[in-house]
Amino acid sequence: MTDEHIGLSPRPGDMQVPSTGLAAMRIGLEFGGAADFVDSLERAIARGGEQGVTLVAALDRGDISMHLPRTDGPCWNSVPLFHLHRGEHPNDEDWATTSGILEKLERYR
Repeated sequence: MTDEHIGLSPRPGDMQVPSTGLAAMRIGLEFGGAADFVDSLERAIARGGEQGVTLVAALDRGDISMHLPRTDGPCWNSVPLFHLHRGEHPNDEDWATTSGILEKLERYR
């Protein structure tokens, strides 16, 4: 199960985000669009340093946000979607898992 992806620039290795599905919808709602999400995620990865950043979904609302370990403190009532370190990008499996988790959260909300 993979989402269709759109490239944000023609350079190979650039971060890609889903263009369809719940993950794409949540990115649009929370960040305003794919380009804004990528910018925010890249800044969070840089700020996270060695610990990186975790994309999380709130259990009660399904909202997605970025959690920086040791900077943001405990992450209560959230489900981790995927974790990235500097130089890493989410892959198809990360996005498929994210969409699956968001579907479950929507169903049981």
